[in-house]
Amino acid sequence: IEEQYGVQKNDVVISRKMYSTGKKIAVLIKDTTIVVVPNGSSLIIRPDTIKLFPVYLKAFLEFLPSDIVIKELKLTSKKHLLSKGSLSKLLVPLPPVTEQIALSDKYDKVKTVDFYHRYANPIIEQYDSLMNFFWTCYN
Repeated sequence: IEEQYGVQKNDVVISRKMYSTGKKIAVLIKDTTIVVVPNGSSLIIRPDTIKLFPVYLKAFLEFLPSDIVIKELKLTSKKHLLSKGSLSKLLVPLPPVTEQIALSDKYDKVKTVDFYHRYANPIIEQYDSLMNFFWTCYN
């Protein structure tokens, strides 16, 4: 079997200092025609898409409150850097994939939504229900 380096479609890339900087951004690789080369301060997460919908994982990583992650993973260094070992201890709530898709299908479209009309927009309703779901799992 040939080793594969770099990112692949459906990988999620995060910064090792994601929870210490307040900039909780996870990048979902949707297309590998654009070359993405993560640097040494990044982690590549390759979800098993049979069990874990990549957009759901991205949303989960971005929604989790930093203080809970730091406490849960016992990140004791001053910079609270994630490692492959610490990240593997993070418990991701796993409803069936069909439910994960239903919860997070339009998550990436939230950035394009008019928040002034949030109560009339099904994308915002989905976003809110996903956020509430994660918070009930972690509180």
